[in-house]
Amino acid sequence: MTRLLKGKRALVTGASRGIGAAIAKAMAAEGAELGLVARNGDALRSLSKELEGTSCQCIEADLSTTAGVREAAEAATRDGKPWHILVNNAGVAHQTPLLKESPEAWDALMAVNLRAPMLLSQALVPGMIKAGEGKIVNISSVAAFIGTPGFGTYAASKAALNQLTRTMAVEWGEHGIQVNAVCPTIIMTDMGRQLWDRPDMEAARKIKQARIPVHRFGTPEEVADVVLFLVGPGSRYVSGTCTPVDGGMLASP
Repeated sequence: MTRLLKGKRALVTGASRGIGAAIAKAMAAEGAELGLVARNGDALRSLSKELEGTSCQCIEADLSTTAGVREAAEAATRDGKPWHILVNNAGVAHQTPLLKESPEAWDALMAVNLRAPMLLSQALVPGMIKAGEGKIVNISSVAAFIGTPGFGTYAASKAALNQLTRTMAVEWGEHGIQVNAVCPTIIMTDMGRQLWDRPDMEAARKIKQARIPVHRFGTPEEVADVVLFLVGPGSRYVSGTCTPVDGGMLASP
């Protein structure tokens, strides 16, 4: 264990399960002090117990509302200590053809996937500027790069998040703040397994995996490994990138 993040404070949203929990565990193993944000307070406290020996602040908040994001930001910044790392992982998705998409569903998805990362970054970046350093990682998706029928709203939110990432990197780089995005393909979280491990999805799974050169879906830990690099000292000259974590899918003809 190298303890690459010893002395660093890292806030992770959507931390109660899946990719967010894997990221939290990876950073805890490297010595980071954690702030864990999610709607499910019980799940957060369970994760905190699992990370025994790691300093964890559990923040129960609904990031789908402006008030919820501001409550999370207030709880995170109340002690006046700066956060060195912010991972905007919380996200939602739904499958609806564009011609049937409602304004309400569009707004609800954009609120979590795009507005929340912006508002949380606005809240934490002043502390990073004062500290002279900061790392922000936005969890995006390969959907930002391709057209996927039924997921137009989700894809639009992630494409916008990628562009927000680039602009954040340009505006805040002079203050020692690096901003990057990670863009996974299908990742086998608990929710992913519930869908793709079903017998009736076997044919669809084979088609999807055939498009991926490594012929499998990813794991939360594999996404966490990339995030760990981007928040660690080895990435000190990396900023403004939107990195696919897709087993080579985007490179495949």
